[in-house]
Formats: sequence, structure tokens, C-alpha cells
Amino acid sequence: MLQALYTRKAQKDMHSLEKDVSRRIYEKLEAAKENVGRSFEKVEGTGYHKIRVGDYRAIVVLDYLKEIIDVRRVGHRKNIYKKV
Repeated sequence: MLQALYTRKAQKDMHSLEKDVSRRIYEKLEAAKENVGRSFEKVEGTGYHKIRVGDYRAIVVLDYLKEIIDVRRVGHRKNIYKKV
């Protein structure tokens, strides 16, 4: 099972969201650790993966060697891809 680590920007993003939205994102990332292959989608043209939670996205880097889900950014789908 992989471990989820949040960058400072991702932590800041999570704190800026409404509490119920950030809780849903956190729970989805925790559940995704059990089945990484089916939970994340590749972001085209980058080395990132994404997980969808309603209208919000978490952009991550999957590192299978270190067993880490590196959460880089979290935000609304209309502007999250501009931040990456």
C-alpha cells in the first residue's frame, strides 16, 4: 500500500477549500491507496496523474519504487490544470 504525502501547496489548497470538499478529497485519496491502478487517471502530456472528486481534482505523482502518492495540487477542475 502506498503512502500519501502532501506538498505545501497541496496542503494550502486543501485548507482553502470548504471543509466538506477537502474531507471528501482526503477520504478519496485514502481509499485510492488500496487500489492505485484503478483510482488514478493519467494527465495527458505530463508525468502527473489525477483523481476526480466531483468538480475537484487532485494532481499527484505516483512513485511505486518509494511507495508514495505525492499530492502536488488540489483544486476546481476549471483552473487546476493551469497550476500544474
